[in-house]
Parts: sequence; structure tokens; C-alpha cells
Amino acid sequence: MVLQMICNHKHEKSESLEDRIRGSGLKLTPSRLRVLELLEAKRCLMTVDEVVSALTRRTKKKADWTTIYRTLLSFSDAGIVTSTLLDDGVARYEYKCLAPGDTHHHHHIQCKSCGKISPIEACEIQTIEALIARMGYSDLSHKLEFTGVCPDCRDR
Repeated sequence: MVLQMICNHKHEKSESLEDRIRGSGLKLTPSRLRVLELLEAKRCLMTVDEVVSALTRRTKKKADWTTIYRTLLSFSDAGIVTSTLLDDGVARYEYKCLAPGDTHHHHHIQCKSCGKISPIEACEIQTIEALIARMGYSDLSHKLEFTGVCPDCRDR
């Protein structure tokens, strides 16, 4: 199964990537900046292996898998990227844009045949979270996963 990704998020930058890293309490390093630049440019879900491969192609030297993995974890903990775990059990990371009014909250659908992952830009479950918050719960979040057969695979 070949993983294809649709990367069509269009957001404005609200601050520099360097400021995002420093503002999250993380030390600005060349490696961290390269990872964030890649994720910001791609605007789609990427596995650690995909990030390593892309950075290796960009820099023409082998990116260190462990460093990239730790960078993605620290970015996720700091809220700079979001981490998504789909049915295949592989963590994928995506740049979290902070443009004015952009909560970046969305879900994804993955094709059962080809593995293509597409964003779903709307989430009505936030209404339910608001109801739960009124019940007194705090620090709410949810995860929702969709799978199906994409139009390309259906038409084959």
C-alpha cells in the first residue's frame, strides 16, 4: 500500500518559525528549524520516516531518525504540531498553524485501498465538547477516525 497525502491547507503565517520554537520554551536548533520548515511547507500528515526521507533529500545528507523523532515529540508536547494516530498504528505529525482565527482542528479520512489521507476541515463534535464543558469537565479533546474507499479506487 502506497501512502499518498493531499496537502491543501492554506494558512497565513502569524509569526516566524523561529519565534514558534522559542516561544514554546524549546531551544532553537538548526535541526528543529529544518523539521518545522518542512512541516510548515508540506501542510499535511507525515510519519517520522517521511520527515527523515524528505530532510535527507533536501539537505543531501542522512537525517538522524532519533533526533527527528524526539523533535516531533517535543513539538507535539509544545503544541507546535499535532500528532494523529490512524488505524495502522503509525503516528503522523502535522504543522499546527496559529493564524488569527485558525484553531487548526480537523480530522482525516484514509482510503482503505490506496492509503491516501485527506483532511476533513469541519468538526461538529466541538458542539458536543461545549456541552460537556458546561457539565463541568475541562481540558477536553477528542479523536475521530474515518476510513473509506476514495473516488479513484472506487472507479477502478
